[in-house]
Amino acid sequence: MIDILLLLIPMAMVDSLNPHTIAIHFFLLTTKNPLGRLAGHLIGIFLTYLIGGFLLIMGIGQILKPLLSLSLSYEIILIGHAIELAIGLLIIYYGYTINKNKEGLNKRIIEKAGSITFGQSFSLGFVATIGDILTAVIYLPANVLIANAKLGFLENFLLLLVYNSIYVLPLIILWSLLFFKKTALVFHNIREFIKKWLSKILVIILILIGILLIIDSIGRFLAHPLF
Repeated sequence: MIDILLLLIPMAMVDSLNPHTIAIHFFLLTTKNPLGRLAGHLIGIFLTYLIGGFLLIMGIGQILKPLLSLSLSYEIILIGHAIELAIGLLIIYYGYTINKNKEGLNKRIIEKAGSITFGQSFSLGFVATIGDILTAVIYLPANVLIANAKLGFLENFLLLLVYNSIYVLPLIILWSLLFFKKTALVFHNIREFIKKWLSKILVIILILIGILLIIDSIGRFLAHPLF
């Protein structure tokens, strides 16, 4: 078990540097009175990743094999490319509409984020982590490593507990910043920056994502995907 743990620790450390998860957590951190919503987001991520790992180790992949075979069929793949193209176009259109109607958008987003409850932030962490598990290039091999070791229930639990504790460590560190008085001014300045520039940044990001999705979908049709 120790030898597996020594392999899992560096894998978890790399996996913990998830820019998507950290970005959402940091944004929640800049809202007013964020303690509860940060806790909900962190717990949602931790439990979802942990339970997802157990399901993978228990061999739920065997149950999903028929669905996996279906998803790899030529027709389904073409539909997937078409959906990716449509999503890219929709994202660009959405960015265009935001650019035309950005009056008060920053304030509304900040106010909405500041009213997120513990349950809502838990759900946010849950939904985001489900997507991460399905595309986790590090967590999936880590679970295969644990499953192949054929350990008992308790050993599997302990290994996953250590892995997932390391995975959420950057989020815990960000959360701990709330307890330092000197950081209050920093977060206030960040909040003011977001209020001023959020819509412009959001428009640029959406348009870039939309363009990348369109290029990737066309590339997949031509057997030369971008991603």
